[in-house]
Amino acid sequence: MSLMSSMAIKPVVPKSCGQALDFTDGLVVFAIALQLFWAVDPFAIELWRRSLTRHLPTVLAIAATLLCVAGRLLFRPELRPALGQVIRTYLGLILFAAFVIGGSLYARLAHAIDHSFLLMGVSVVLGGPVNLWLIRTSRAPSVLVRSITMAVVGVSLLGVLMNTLHFGKMLYHGMEHVVLVAAALPLIAGRTLAVRVVGILLCILAAVAPNKITGYIVLLMIFTWVFIDELMIRTAMDPDRIRAGLRRILGALLGIVAILGVVLLYEAVKSHLPDGNTVYRMHTYQIAIDRFVASWLWGRGFAAPSVDHFDLFTVNTSTQLLPTHSDPLDILANGGLLAAIPFVLGLLSILYAAWKVLTKAWVSREPKQTFRRAQLAMYFLIMISGLTVMAFNPVLNSPGTSYLYWMCSALMCALVCPEEEGEQSLLAANSTTRRSSDERGTSGIA
Repeated sequence: MSLMSSMAIKPVVPKSCGQALDFTDGLVVFAIALQLFWAVDPFAIELWRRSLTRHLPTVLAIAATLLCVAGRLLFRPELRPALGQVIRTYLGLILFAAFVIGGSLYARLAHAIDHSFLLMGVSVVLGGPVNLWLIRTSRAPSVLVRSITMAVVGVSLLGVLMNTLHFGKMLYHGMEHVVLVAAALPLIAGRTLAVRVVGILLCILAAVAPNKITGYIVLLMIFTWVFIDELMIRTAMDPDRIRAGLRRILGALLGIVAILGVVLLYEAVKSHLPDGNTVYRMHTYQIAIDRFVASWLWGRGFAAPSVDHFDLFTVNTSTQLLPTHSDPLDILANGGLLAAIPFVLGLLSILYAAWKVLTKAWVSREPKQTFRRAQLAMYFLIMISGLTVMAFNPVLNSPGTSYLYWMCSALMCALVCPEEEGEQSLLAANSTTRRSSDERGTSGIA
């Protein structure tokens, strides 16, 4: 009897939460890596263009996600309340996605429109809130985030390498915000000068090799963030506040000089830069603006094709059915203010949360740059620079690039949420499970 009593009251030591990934989490990482490989296309085999393989990564991502969700809901029902937190985090974007999905389904079912905006809406839900819930409810959230980060960086570096070997060829088109920022991770996270120099060279090479204007813009955004972040962190550690203020003023002056230098450099080399298909873009942009002006409240309700027949001239592609090449204009033209307002507010809410966490280091006087903060800065930069890329490319109107953009938002939100908070909730859930088991065991002994 004493032996049974000691077994009943003996405390159970919880296992570490961040040791290894579950099989289903590993499937999600593999699906994301496959999406990256399709979108970056380092070997220029254009699997994303072929009808048989175009949607393979998306199908695999949906299958892996459903398997994860089913496993969590069936065997870990205590995690269901976390879904409400995720919905509150993504509320504005979920409303936007619901509008897009509803209009697209109507377009397909009522008007038999094949090229709809359905995948744009599905990618928001699947890439953002669903992935965030999977990360927060994972048994090893930090390992899951780090594994996805390594996949992002690895595929991006492969893309940079292949584009360097085929210098001047346009690889990772529409993915500059992911590839360049991921290649710059040594610059963002590095603690030694050598590592940071490697990061600088990698992101410069990633911008110069394809010779895209959007790539150069993303490059400038990366350097601007690193300069400001480094300046604010270093001056925050200075105990002399007057000297710190003067150093910040000097940094601002250096920034102005750098801006002038960039302008002069642009004037000197602009004849060697690509024209960006200005005629084509201005024509499609004007069509989108006219549609928004004609129906500024709800646009076309996303119940129209996501591509238009371009008849101004023959383009160098396999089809004349082309997207607008501007996601913000597409949202305004097809969803009006009813789509644009929740989209903007939802995106600003998650970006502001990340901004608050990142800028804490500007006043906290903490000298260490953790890898967790470096990852958060990387995904924050991907989200911010992605806005620039999607202004001139159909990032959200392509299933692969759209899913990856919102996947980065989920990783950013997961890194904003303190890791200890997720571990404490998991320990509390385990404690509840153990307590109920102990109660069942005690009643059985009695």
